Amino acid sequence: MEENEFRQKILPLQHMMYGIALKSGLPPDDAADVVQEALLRLWRARASLPSPPGEQRAYCLGAFRNILISTLSEITSRGNRLADISGDTNGMDSAANQPTDSGTMRLDLERMIDTLPENQRKVIRLSGFGGLETDEIARATGFTAVNVRQLLSRARRRLRELMEIHK
Repeated sequence: MEENEFRQKILPLQHMMYGIALKSGLPPDDAADVVQEALLRLWRARASLPSPPGEQRAYCLGAFRNILISTLSEITSRGNRLADISGDTNGMDSAANQPTDSGTMRLDLERMIDTLPENQRKVIRLSGFGGLETDEIARATGFTAVNVRQLLSRARRRLRELMEIHK
């Protein structure tokens, strides 16, 4: 992939990536850093990017998601280490002291998604994190559009059940 093609096909995704990073609970500066890191890694791997546009978009957003999750994990682990150092000063149990920010909720959701069957996991990530439409997911995965809708429905239903249990 040449520089012009990268600019035309990959760089427009940075706005979507930034929005996803902000929605995950990152401050604007950290969100911009995560997007920049993802674009840098994609630039370095540009020769190995898939050629169909739907697959390129899914691949790029998947790579971004992995970097975002890694960043959120680092932030969460730093917060947990700080909590361990400060101790329990209020006499409250540790569950009451745990922050319930959107970053932690997102990690919980990722863990729930990991429990889904592979096909459901694939389409829910492409839809939810990749922002792809049903037809784009069908092209990227090789499933029919009807199959994609069915897999999404089942995955969402199962995630709702898991969230009810998790409450």
